[in-house]
Amino acid sequence: MQQGRRWAYLIVSCATMACFNRGPLALPDRVLQHPTLESVEMIVSEGDEIRIDVYRPEGPGRHATVVLLHGSGGIHDLGSQQVTRYARTLAAIGQVALVVHYFDGTGSFTADDEAERQHYWRWVRDVRAAITWADAQSYVNPRHLSLLGISLGAWLGVGVGAVDARVHRMALMGAGLEPFLADSLRHAPPMLLLHGAEDDEVPPVEAERLQQAMHRAGRRVQMVMYPDEGHTLGDSVSTDALLRAVRFFRSRH
Repeated sequence: MQQGRRWAYLIVSCATMACFNRGPLALPDRVLQHPTLESVEMIVSEGDEIRIDVYRPEGPGRHATVVLLHGSGGIHDLGSQQVTRYARTLAAIGQVALVVHYFDGTGSFTADDEAERQHYWRWVRDVRAAITWADAQSYVNPRHLSLLGISLGAWLGVGVGAVDARVHRMALMGAGLEPFLADSLRHAPPMLLLHGAEDDEVPPVEAERLQQAMHRAGRRVQMVMYPDEGHTLGDSVSTDALLRAVRFFRSRH
């Protein structure tokens, strides 16, 4: 196991942040500075060894926890910047962040549509194994466990939420609905969909289909559509999306 201590910093400035739909977030301009811990854990999911990167506040007690799922570019050094930044920011504001390397079980480096079709449920299984591991950790509050998925991770998140009641809320960036899940959302947790209006990789209609399916299932769903944004959100919009997700996770309404 590798373990270390890091001081994480987050500068929030709604004056320079692109905020949409509901207006600027009700957060003060300030620097959040908290000691955090980073470690690497290895778990076994039906014979597959899966890595989990753990980012958490230092100190005792159970904390609200977010499971982060990366996109099709993987979590290697070339594709980890956004999910790692999100994880460190979450830890800096007092939450546990767990980055699940769900590609480990299939030996994937990146994934295309064919790999997604082939491995979808295996990846869902491994994410659920990570949730089971998280439930047993003394610093995790299992009653406040959410999921944040990006791109492919967002599509997987829909599958996890459809079958695993331990996920209480999820925020999904660049999400859509796999056809085989259309009738499986009756028990899905509340969702926040965050999408670029100019996304040509996952067109907005895909998020709208998911939103409509959630409505038909009688489940709660919110959507934020960012004008002029593509599949990869710009820096300020990406920050706004994360803060909206945090607010959504904390809300009980």
